[in-house]
Amino acid sequence: MLTMLWMLVITSGLVAYIYVGYPLLIWLLGTLRARKVQRAPYSGGISVLIAAHNEADTLRHKVASLVEWAAHEPIREIWLGLDGCTDGTGAAVRGLGVVSDGNSDTLSEGLHGEIKRPVVRLLEFAERRGKAAVLNDLMARTGQPVVVMMDARQRIPAGALSTLLEPFADPQVGVVSGALVYETAEGGAPKGADSYWSYEKQIRLSESRFWAVPGATGALYAIRRELLAPIPAETLVDDVLIPMQAVLRGYRCLFEPKAQVFDRPTSHFGQENLRKRRTLAGIWQTMRLMPKIYSPAANPIWWQWISHKFLRLLTPFLVILALFSLVGLAGEGFLWAKWLLAGALGAMLASAGAYWGAKWFNSRILGLMGAFFGVNWALLQAAGNALTGRFEARWSK
Repeated sequence: MLTMLWMLVITSGLVAYIYVGYPLLIWLLGTLRARKVQRAPYSGGISVLIAAHNEADTLRHKVASLVEWAAHEPIREIWLGLDGCTDGTGAAVRGLGVVSDGNSDTLSEGLHGEIKRPVVRLLEFAERRGKAAVLNDLMARTGQPVVVMMDARQRIPAGALSTLLEPFADPQVGVVSGALVYETAEGGAPKGADSYWSYEKQIRLSESRFWAVPGATGALYAIRRELLAPIPAETLVDDVLIPMQAVLRGYRCLFEPKAQVFDRPTSHFGQENLRKRRTLAGIWQTMRLMPKIYSPAANPIWWQWISHKFLRLLTPFLVILALFSLVGLAGEGFLWAKWLLAGALGAMLASAGAYWGAKWFNSRILGLMGAFFGVNWALLQAAGNALTGRFEARWSK
C-alpha cells in the first residue's frame, strides 16, 4: 500500500506542478521580476517568408493583402516557396500580376519615394520535400534585417505587423511571436478551445515578461536575419527550433499578444488529433535535433523548457500511473474506491468532450475537460509516433 500511495503522491504532484504550479510560478516571476522591453515603431525593412503546399485560394488572398499593406507597412520582399503543389497555387499567385520576373530587384516607389509595392518572388519546387527544406531555401535568399515567417491559411488583420515589429527596438530581442486566436464561423471562439488557449497564452505572456518563450507561433513570428541558420530538413516544429536557435545565442524570444492572427479550428476530432500529434512528436524530435536545449549550461531558459515543453510530454504517463495506483489502493478502503470512481468518471466526461466537443455539449467546463483529454491523448500517441518515425517532414493539406 505504501508504494502505491507514494506513486499516487508523486505522479499527482507532478501533474499539479505542470498544469498549476509552473503557471503560477512563472506568472509571479513575470509580474515581480519582469524585464523591460524597449519599444518603438520599426523603421527598417522586412522580408516575409511563406512556405505552402496546395494553398491556391488562401495564398492568393494572403499575397494580395501583403502587397496592399506595403504602402504603410515596411514590407520590402515577399518570398513564396511552393512545396510540390498540385492545385495550381503558382498560377493563382501569378494571376495577381505582382510576381517579379527576376530581371529587377528594385521596389516600385511613389512620387515622394515611399514604397508602393514590394518585390514578390515565387520559388516552385516540383518535389515535395517538406516545410523545413523550403524554409531553408527561402531564408538563404532574404535581404532585409528582420524576417517575418507566416503561414498561408491564417487571417492577419492590418496593423498586426507593426505591432509585431515594435520590440525590435530592444537589441536583446531576437524573436517576436504573434498570438494565434481561434474563431468559429460566427466569429467567436469555441468553448474549451477558447479557455485552454487563454490559459496557454497567459503562460507564454508570463514567460515573455520574465525572459523568453520556448518557441513561437508558426502562423506569425519575426526574427532578426542575422540569427537565421539552416535547420535539419526532417524538422517537424520549425517554429520551435528556429526561435530556440536565437535563445541559445542569448537573445530573447517574446510573445506579443496584440499581434494577433486568426484561424478556425477543425471540428473533426481525428484531424485535430493528427495535427497535435505531429506537433508533439516534433517536441520529442528536439532531443535528437537540438540536444543543447536540454542542457542547463547551454539553455538560458532551461527551466521554462523543461516545465512547459518536456514535462508536458510525460503527463499522460503520469496520469496512467496515478490511476494504476488508485486501482491498487481501491481494495484498501471505500475512500480510495470513491477516488477511483471519480477518476474514471472524469476520464469518460473528458473523452466525450474531446470527441463530440461543443457541437453536442454546450458546456465550457466539459469543453475544457475535452481539450485537456484531447491534448493528453495526442501526447500519448505522439510518444509512439516519435519512436517509430510515424511523421515525416512533408506535409499534406
